[in-house]
Amino acid sequence: MVLHNVKTDEKHQAVIEKVVEEDFKHIKKNKARFDSFNWNKFKGQEVYKLRLADSQDILGLMCLIDYPPENGMKALEINLLEVSSENRGQGKKWSGIAGCLIAFACRESFKRGYEGWVFLIPKSELVEHYTKAYGFIHVPLTTTHRPAGFMELETASARALIKRYQV
Repeated sequence: MVLHNVKTDEKHQAVIEKVVEEDFKHIKKNKARFDSFNWNKFKGQEVYKLRLADSQDILGLMCLIDYPPENGMKALEINLLEVSSENRGQGKKWSGIAGCLIAFACRESFKRGYEGWVFLIPKSELVEHYTKAYGFIHVPLTTTHRPAGFMELETASARALIKRYQV
């Protein structure tokens, strides 16, 4: 997969891999870069990091929850997704971090036999962004404690993201 350097217009290879114990220490030490969540709470869960292929610097994090068929679903939930603070908004250095992580979740869904089905519970201000940027479908729910409902990617959209981000 490839990230785009917004300032130099260069493209760089990136990798996604499981977070290990040392990574959690690094994330905690540099908590200003990943300030939206306490990632230490997710030790022992399925947490992935995105970094440039030639660097150990973590640029994005994602926690997945697996809902296998025996639980009555067959889907992956993107429980948390965070891009490092310097790569958010107008002044960011690298673009494509969140897209690569979401595409990775889609690929994992196919590998597990879930036909690319991925869902997330959005912050209400991100519903439109996830729809436009990644093709998520918003399913509003008023009968839950989450008024924003959930957002899902179906098979065709998941395949398109994998192809787009070359995961």
